[in-house]
Amino acid sequence: MISIEELKHEYNTYKNEGTLMDNVFELKEHLLSSDSKEFLEFHYSILDDNSIPEGPKNMIISFFYSDVVNKRDKTVVSDFLYEKYKTESDLEKKARLIQILGHLRSPLVKEIVEKEIKSPIRDIRYRCLIVMGWVGTSVEDLNILNERMLNDEDGQLRGYAATAMRQIWYNKKSVKNRVTRYIKEAIVNESNTEALTGMIITIQDLHKKKLGVKESNYGDISGDVQKAKLKTIKMLEKLK
Repeated sequence: MISIEELKHEYNTYKNEGTLMDNVFELKEHLLSSDSKEFLEFHYSILDDNSIPEGPKNMIISFFYSDVVNKRDKTVVSDFLYEKYKTESDLEKKARLIQILGHLRSPLVKEIVEKEIKSPIRDIRYRCLIVMGWVGTSVEDLNILNERMLNDEDGQLRGYAATAMRQIWYNKKSVKNRVTRYIKEAIVNESNTEALTGMIITIQDLHKKKLGVKESNYGDISGDVQKAKLKTIKMLEKLK
C-alpha cells in the first residue's frame, strides 16, 4: 500500500505538472487505498486547495462517496465527515459536507438536514432539500419538505422541495396521495415559474400525465408553465 508521504508527493507532482486530470483515476486508487485518519485528512484538505481547477477538485472530492463501499469503510468515512461538519466554519464547505453525507446515505445526515433546512444560507437549504429527497422515508420528512415548498423565500427552492418529494416517492410509492395533496394545496397560490415547474413535473410523474411541461433526460425544461399550471389544477380537482 502507498504511504501518505508517497500519496502527497504523487498529488503534488501531478498538480505541478498540470497532469492531475490525466492521472486522476490512478490517484483515486491510491487515495482510496486506506481509510486511516491521515489519508482522510489529506483527502479532505483538497477542498481547500485553490491552486487546482474546479473540475478535478470536484472529481477528487466525489471519491469520498464513489465506490466507497468497496474501497473504504463507509461508517468510518461518514463518522469522519460528520465530525468535520460539526467543527467546520466555512459555510460553502459545510454545504458540500451535507451533500457528501447524503451521497453516503449516512444515518447521521437526516439529523443535519432537519437542523439546517431553514438555514439563512441558500446553498445549505438547497443541499438539504436534495439530500432529504435521497434519505427521506417518513410522513415527518414529507412535512418538512412541504413546509419549505410553501414558505421558502426562493422560488427555485420551493420547486426543489416538490421534486424532493418526488424522489421520496420513487423509493416509497405509498406516499403518492400525500404528495399529491400537498401540491394540490400549494399550486393554487404559487406564481413563481420555477416553483410551479417543480410541482408540475412531480405531479406528471406521480400520475403518469402529460400536463404541458417536458423534462429532458438532462433536466432541461420546456413548455408553457402557466398553461400547465391551469391544466394541473383542473386535473387535481377531479381527484377524490
